[in-house]
Amino acid sequence: MTRQPIVHEEPTGQDRWLGAICYASLLVLIPILRRDRSEYVAYHCRQGFTLLFAEIVLGVLVWAIESAFQVVPVLGILVSIVLNLAYWLLFLGISVLGFVKALSGELFEIPGLEDLADRIPIHARHDQERL
Repeated sequence: MTRQPIVHEEPTGQDRWLGAICYASLLVLIPILRRDRSEYVAYHCRQGFTLLFAEIVLGVLVWAIESAFQVVPVLGILVSIVLNLAYWLLFLGISVLGFVKALSGELFEIPGLEDLADRIPIHARHDQERL
């Protein structure tokens, strides 16, 4: 079971947008590197970073499978098309869902990756705190 952050107040518009861009691949680095970040944004940073990690790992796996099947002329092309289509649709769907949930002020947990996201040490910070 994952731990949901305790959000005491409604996230601001800026927090919602920062949470939303966490699901846009490398743009997750923008809220991660910010000086101040609420618990709401930190939660979406953990989810977005986990999604980016999964994209990279699965992308390498898809590339390896494609490389193995390229020696077979027709089957290699079909496998490549199916794998790439499934890969992009999966991550596009998750990213869009996370983006919309964050913009609407909701918390979004990526199924199957919630345990990994809980292990990422991204926490709320405020301007007064130092690293």
